[in-house]
Amino acid sequence: MKIKHQISSVMLLSILSVTACTNLDEKPFSVMDGNTYYQDKNSVIAAVVRPYEHGHWCGWDGDRWLLQELTADNFVWTQKGIHGYDGGDWQRLHRHSWTAEDNRVYGAWSGPYQGISQCVLIMRDLEKQNYPALGLTDADKAHNLAELRTLRAWYYLFLIDMFRSVPLYNTPQEVVPASSPAEVFAFIEKELKEAIPSLPKNTRIGRWDQGGAAALLVRLYLNAEKWTGTAKFTECATVAQDIIDGKYGTYSIDTDYRGPFRSGINSYRSPENIFEFPHAKNIYEFGWMYNATMHYQARYSLDNDWGGWNGIHLTPSRNPDGALYTYKLGMPYERYPEGDKRRQPFRTTSRNATYEGFFLIGQQYAYVPGGVGFDSTKPIVGTEEYKGKPLAYVDQVARFSEKPGGRWGEGSQVLTGEENSGVRLMKFPWLPMSQGFFQFNSAPEIRLAEVYYSLAECRYRAGAKAEAATLLDAVRRRNFTDAAWPANSYVTNLAKLTDDEFVIELGREFLGERHRRTDLVRWGRFGAEWWDKPVDAKDRSVFPIPRRAMNTNPNLKPNGYE
Repeated sequence: MKIKHQISSVMLLSILSVTACTNLDEKPFSVMDGNTYYQDKNSVIAAVVRPYEHGHWCGWDGDRWLLQELTADNFVWTQKGIHGYDGGDWQRLHRHSWTAEDNRVYGAWSGPYQGISQCVLIMRDLEKQNYPALGLTDADKAHNLAELRTLRAWYYLFLIDMFRSVPLYNTPQEVVPASSPAEVFAFIEKELKEAIPSLPKNTRIGRWDQGGAAALLVRLYLNAEKWTGTAKFTECATVAQDIIDGKYGTYSIDTDYRGPFRSGINSYRSPENIFEFPHAKNIYEFGWMYNATMHYQARYSLDNDWGGWNGIHLTPSRNPDGALYTYKLGMPYERYPEGDKRRQPFRTTSRNATYEGFFLIGQQYAYVPGGVGFDSTKPIVGTEEYKGKPLAYVDQVARFSEKPGGRWGEGSQVLTGEENSGVRLMKFPWLPMSQGFFQFNSAPEIRLAEVYYSLAECRYRAGAKAEAATLLDAVRRRNFTDAAWPANSYVTNLAKLTDDEFVIELGREFLGERHRRTDLVRWGRFGAEWWDKPVDAKDRSVFPIPRRAMNTNPNLKPNGYE
């Protein structure tokens, strides 16, 4: 077996537990036999953390995020004039018209398998190593192997969620048929249960520990009924309660609504984040998310030197005439009530990494050099439809610049955006570069809030609505002003907590966190209507096995979702 490594300064970044992974096809600087490579403790650590860098890319850079969010009701990548058509990719995702030939679907398949391959290769090497001879213990060996088994299980969660029947590989060279959803489920469950005892509690940032592995079991059990046909809500509730009770480590709900998303900035670490992918400027950055969502001119209002692709934004809440839509799904910005702190327009409030709000909406202004916020006398101007004119984001999509002529008559759809279309998400805060905070925020992969909401869903489905309300409110209280809380508490307004409300609340709490498609599928809402998307004519809750995958593995067969 050969193990390939790029020998560069990036390998020294194991203090962050991740390194950069931007081009999976680049040639290595050296090819070294595994027996030669492992010489000491540092070489083992470098090998163990290598699949984590791919993990961040897999979860937060591209196709997996796109298929989870752009196929659901809360986000869209609109075409904006001559920009953003991209072969119709975004239109097909939004309107559920993808095929087995779509590159995005193939990316959702190949990304996790690349990570699985890395885990398998490194585990096979580590199993052969004499740890005491490398300055480590046999307990360290068990820990490292358990960590990689957990990471591999996390990769398989993408695959069972998106494709259901997928191959289970023991070696990357295998060409095997797809296992049934029940077999894939059982494999993931076994891996996590067997890994947990050898994992530490509350380990270093960006590494799997007992709490993280247990939280993956919660995800697995919560979705078991949709994935395999057998409900596991009782098992989900048991593990979730154990996590909350501290069996697998010490975690707590952050008292600040911004806390989980500013973790990593200015040395802050949120006690709510069970597992997060850490970042650091010029080392490993949260770059794709910024580029995909931010306007070209955002550099001037947010104080950085990045460009942005002006792509993804929230689906619109209002029609071209300004009236609220009446869809039961989508319209995410208007789902946040007045008095919800998250609804505020984003603004920095000090030179010490403090800020308010989760959204860019309305007129954008230049950042005050050396200051603490925006200069309301210096509006940012557009570069396309509004070239030289004030740039104001609107919670609408239409060709307003061509009203009443041009393409105005086409109405509001994926293809009729403009450069200012849509509210922009700032939940993951892009703070000033000049103050040293830009691109240091972590990606919160698993939060304790998810465990609370999962337990609440189990209780709700079991008919214990009051218990569910208490669990939800334990997280939600931080989001509201004192004046707004009585009207928004589920405990106080129990009748408000219906199936429809639960689905909307999941969208509010986990907006942009790569949950939405899975949640809609679990609640039987994925085929429903929302903005510029009619009711699905057939089941689209599972993606087709990509044609390219079937071409390279003759044992694979279509999975019935063409």
